[in-house]
Amino acid sequence: MIKTINQVAKYVYKSLGAGHEETIYRDAMSLELQDRGFTVKTEAPVSIHYKTKKGKKMIVGSGKIDLYVMKGKDYAVVELKAVGRILKENSKITKEDKKEYLQLKKYLEALNVKAGLLINFPFPPEKEPEIIV
Repeated sequence: MIKTINQVAKYVYKSLGAGHEETIYRDAMSLELQDRGFTVKTEAPVSIHYKTKKGKKMIVGSGKIDLYVMKGKDYAVVELKAVGRILKENSKITKEDKKEYLQLKKYLEALNVKAGLLINFPFPPEKEPEIIV
């Protein structure tokens, strides 16, 4: 599943080019993934839970996942960005330090899903989208 999502991201970026809003890439990826047999939910809601020190668990907020991708019993969460590079080449900053990556990790935890990708369609243009698994 991850391999196909990577291929779709590269295809969409090559087809559309750089400079579009995130929603354009999201909708194009959704269409392409559906065309390849996946079920896709865009802007899928996810509840954020909090457990008090005494063990009381409550929903304290919510978020929206850009793409929630399903096929059979496989699920993946895909978060999209359309910004300059997220990770700088030869940088000491790791993906764990990035807000976008941490947000993806929280969504994976909230949904109990193991597969997740952060995909950036960079501007100015790069040869390929930036894909962080």
